Amino acid sequence: MTDLLLAILHHVAVFGLVAVLAMEGVLLKTATVDPVRLVRLDSRFGMTAGLVLAIGVCRVIWGGKGWDFYAENPFFWGKIAAFVAIGLLSIGPTLLFFRWRKAAAGAAYTPPAGELKRARLWVGLEALLLVPLLACAAAMARYPF
Repeated sequence: MTDLLLAILHHVAVFGLVAVLAMEGVLLKTATVDPVRLVRLDSRFGMTAGLVLAIGVCRVIWGGKGWDFYAENPFFWGKIAAFVAIGLLSIGPTLLFFRWRKAAAGAAYTPPAGELKRARLWVGLEALLLVPLLACAAAMARYPF
């Protein structure tokens, strides 16, 4: 029962992470970018990623498959690598969002076009890396084939 509960929580948290990332992408494509909203949303992205990680660790420790299954599973390590890559890519937009919020300081603000383009690219790459992460998750659950 613990394994099922952890699996459900993990999946819900991952879907939340995808939703927050999609909202960031949408906000970056609006005509007027609101840095305050982006910082708030980005902090939710970080908190949700932390929740995904914490629940994932709980699944490894208390889940039904045990550490040995994960330690020897190449798709588990691929999933971890994709998650880390997404986390590293998210640093760039986070720093930009904080800079934009500081520059806005309550007034209307338009981020520089180059920075906005770079933030869109990074967020898009984060979303793109979800594909191998989810593919590794599906393969991991079925390993060995």
